[in-house]
Amino acid sequence: MKNFLTFMTVLFLTVSTSIGQVFQVDTLQYHGDVDKYINVVVMGDGYTSSQQENFKRDATNLLNYIFSQTPWSNYIRFFNFFAIKVVSSQSGTKHPNTASDCKNTSPLVPISNPNTYLGCTFDAYGIHRLIVPQNISNVVEVLAKNFPNYDQAFVIANSPYYGGSGGYYATSTTDLKSPEVSAHELGHSFANLADEYYAGDGYLTEKPNLTQQTNTALVKWTNWIGHNKIGLYKYCCGGQSASWYRPHSNCKMQFLGQQYCSVCTEAIIEKIHSLVNTIVSYTPTILTINSPNQYLDFKLTGLMKPVPNTLKIVWNLDDVPTLHNVDSIQIDQNTLSIGPHTLTATVFDTTALIRVNNHSAIHFSTVTWSIDKLITGLELKSHTNKISCSVFPNPATNFLNIEFELEKKSEVSIQLISLDGKAIKQIENKAVESGKYSNTFNIENLSLGSYTLVFKIDNTTFSHTIVKQ
Repeated sequence: MKNFLTFMTVLFLTVSTSIGQVFQVDTLQYHGDVDKYINVVVMGDGYTSSQQENFKRDATNLLNYIFSQTPWSNYIRFFNFFAIKVVSSQSGTKHPNTASDCKNTSPLVPISNPNTYLGCTFDAYGIHRLIVPQNISNVVEVLAKNFPNYDQAFVIANSPYYGGSGGYYATSTTDLKSPEVSAHELGHSFANLADEYYAGDGYLTEKPNLTQQTNTALVKWTNWIGHNKIGLYKYCCGGQSASWYRPHSNCKMQFLGQQYCSVCTEAIIEKIHSLVNTIVSYTPTILTINSPNQYLDFKLTGLMKPVPNTLKIVWNLDDVPTLHNVDSIQIDQNTLSIGPHTLTATVFDTTALIRVNNHSAIHFSTVTWSIDKLITGLELKSHTNKISCSVFPNPATNFLNIEFELEKKSEVSIQLISLDGKAIKQIENKAVESGKYSNTFNIENLSLGSYTLVFKIDNTTFSHTIVKQ
């Protein structure tokens, strides 16, 4: 996929005018086209030219560990893994011994100052275990020159001592605990998860697993309350921590060696859903038939399937449900009247690892075949679309926000419907370009109660229930 961060691209253009060095890129796992799958790229720092096989081994061990755990193991088929063999002049990781807690480490980490390509160092921001690459311009150059299609980047610092960090580039060492550290840091970098221990007031902000909301009916993880030990657990200790809450008392985002709690698991899966179109390939893409009697075969030839497979497939012919949970369908031309018809396959994930309201209308993929039945035969065209949609806040009082993202330019209709089926407002009815769409509309004059937002994007119809309070 192409998920190049705009911020990092601007940074690259700003801080560097050099061409950038090309390094060898090894494929560790390949499931499909880099423009369609999620690409995880690992870079080494402090590995000399003679240590590159050590780096490849460390990168493989790191990814194998992370993707053996839920939910990464469930979605491993959505990912490609690559290793960029970054060559440093000297081996090791910098340790200036400037953090106040350096003396408390066991074993003590010796002072060191090797010349490494990415400049990874301990003692970042005054915390000994916090390891970050200081040569950010080199990090950006390496990615831009060697693998610009990355979605998630890791850095492995060649040090046997414990440490790591999150941020744009999850970083860890070769310490025995490092794979677990990386699984924790990936929660930050990939899914925007918060630490569930108190890391300081500067880190306290609303996140998928961090809130100041104390009403269990309104908290963002309300659907999980009372299940798998999910609740409202107060942070401790110091600063403003007493007014913030986490969903679990024993999650990987708090303690190494634990599982991700249900809320963090859901956040990771939703991030995965936002990045991919689960329909990889299909047939036919275009077709002309000069016989009015031939059967038509339609097939989803490539799908990104979780383990176990929790995808649901719905086939609709002219908006009428026809088949469910099969990869292919056959249509007899003789059953089609002369004129245009539409066949749509919609694919969405039904995993029990998420409890997002109306999820099938939030993240889903479609392929649509436009069929023109003629007296002498048939003409067919097709296109795919990946749709991500959100409506918030819900319940709402004065204003309601609609946001969605389209993979292709689409005809969009959005209607607000009352519970008795009356059309209240036509919010949108136009062609919308690919990319992100947002709209805020006033609901102050609506009566209190429930309403339905009906979306029609090309030939796919779905709905969201909203509450005016």
